[in-house]
Amino acid sequence: MRKQIAAAMLAGLAMLAGGSALADGMPRGSMKDVPVAVPTWSGFYLGAGVGYGHLVAKNRYYENDDDVEFSSSFKGEGAAGGFGTVVLGFDRQIRDRYVVGLFTEFDWSSIELSFQDTDTPQQTFRLDRTFSLGGRAGFLMTQTSLLYLTGGYSWSHGKSNGYFDIEADNGFIFPGARKLNLNGAFVGIGMETQLGRNLSLRGEVRYTMYQDKTINSFNGQFFGDLAFSDRFEADLLTGRIALTYKFNRDEPHVAPIK
Repeated sequence: MRKQIAAAMLAGLAMLAGGSALADGMPRGSMKDVPVAVPTWSGFYLGAGVGYGHLVAKNRYYENDDDVEFSSSFKGEGAAGGFGTVVLGFDRQIRDRYVVGLFTEFDWSSIELSFQDTDTPQQTFRLDRTFSLGGRAGFLMTQTSLLYLTGGYSWSHGKSNGYFDIEADNGFIFPGARKLNLNGAFVGIGMETQLGRNLSLRGEVRYTMYQDKTINSFNGQFFGDLAFSDRFEADLLTGRIALTYKFNRDEPHVAPIK
């Protein structure tokens, strides 16, 4: 109903402004072909937002002691926390219905793993920042609402406070990594809606698959025949919402009412 009302108003204005042309016998055309000016999706944009992440981690431990091999896998470690994000990107609208773009993004996070027992103080690992490069491709469900898929690559940095340390049977502590750099590909899906000529609001769910990293190891030197390695695997699921400002949306994109 609103589309028909808008079309009727535009048609009325067109008749008032172009009365002389109509009097000359020019065809009026169909109401569905009346053009409507909507903000273009093409251009550079800058945005900021907040989100929440859940890190699922797994440890793969391998040990060789006096020719006796032992391995174990511990999964189910989970961490959760919030983050802030800023994004800079460029979109290009293709025809009337498709948008493709590239972006770079930086997150400050407090996604933390922790462990504590009766004999040791609390041990933590915190994912504190992430840098991402990615692209997206989407379909305009309406002229102001974009459904899109995204993918790219992320580099994350984390700090450990004893979380990766390993204690031997005799009480000796093998210190693990204090800083950890994780990297891996991500995929996601999102929706963005124009709030005005330059502002948009987007929401996105993203899944990052980090490559595994060695967090503690020992080669047996000066400690009998003991040798071991401990590897850390992690995946990160995030949800984020951001407000973006597109710099050249003052240039209208003319589209017919459908």
